Amino acid sequence: MALVEVRFGHQVIESPKLLRIEGVSEALYDALTALEEDVKAELIDGVMIVHSPEKTRHEDVFGFLFPLMRIFGIQTKQAKVLGSMATVHLGRCRKVKPDIAAVRLERAHLITEEAVEGAPDLVVEIVSESTRRYDFGEKRKVYEEAGVGEIWLVDFEREQVTIFRRGGKRYRSETKAKGVLRSQVLKGLWLQVEWL
Repeated sequence: MALVEVRFGHQVIESPKLLRIEGVSEALYDALTALEEDVKAELIDGVMIVHSPEKTRHEDVFGFLFPLMRIFGIQTKQAKVLGSMATVHLGRCRKVKPDIAAVRLERAHLITEEAVEGAPDLVVEIVSESTRRYDFGEKRKVYEEAGVGEIWLVDFEREQVTIFRRGGKRYRSETKAKGVLRSQVLKGLWLQVEWL
């Protein structure tokens, strides 16, 4: 079901990949997202960002990474790993839905029935052409301001992964197109970039 239909006269216009609605409060965001649970929508500083449905390639990468990371978190007793429809509440008027979020077990108290109330230890965003500027720009900035320990931006179109790691108050980045990718937050988690 479409959340928004854009018309010009009698013609229906294809909606943009990211639809932005300004002036949205947390209460309005919560009410709107409660109406349509299958729509991925985020709230950043009063702007509600509604995502188009994901393409099959995005879902293919998600379908590989999510169970791998979730099983790793369970088997190593390190983290609770949540999927793309879990809300992460990073502050006033900041509710995002990373593709994957990992919260170390010693911080599992952040996970409530409704949301992760605070910064996860690791987030993964699967980047597409339509979300690249958003994921690398304002969304990454929100993650950094909240203090997320590790941010993975998996860019399957460019066949590379960029990781932002927090060291003190600063972040350093590393981009890999091949080789082994190791998490510094989830000890022992690694994968070959080529698998993605």
